[in-house]
Amino acid sequence: MKGSHANRQATKDEMAYATQVIQEAFPEYEVVWGSHGDYGGHRAPRDHTLAFRLRDLLGNYHSNVIWVAPEWLWSITVEWVKKMVMRGTSNKPRARKRSCG
Repeated sequence: MKGSHANRQATKDEMAYATQVIQEAFPEYEVVWGSHGDYGGHRAPRDHTLAFRLRDLLGNYHSNVIWVAPEWLWSITVEWVKKMVMRGTSNKPRARKRSCG
């Protein structure tokens, strides 16, 4: 890091581990990663927070955005993923994008 103000970036190994855990929790869905700007930056808990959603083969999302700080990627578990996804998700699929207006 360049200084105490530098933002922590996730490594490829951390991302691979987190993706594997998420896929274990929900093998029927694809993990779609995003970041601060991808899912409405003003909703992120802080800058450089990562986020994921679960998507089926037809492109419908089956979860809300789940935010994860890069420094926590190694600590996520199947149980945590299931809890976070179920906390804010109904069983109905979500549209690919919401229309504005």
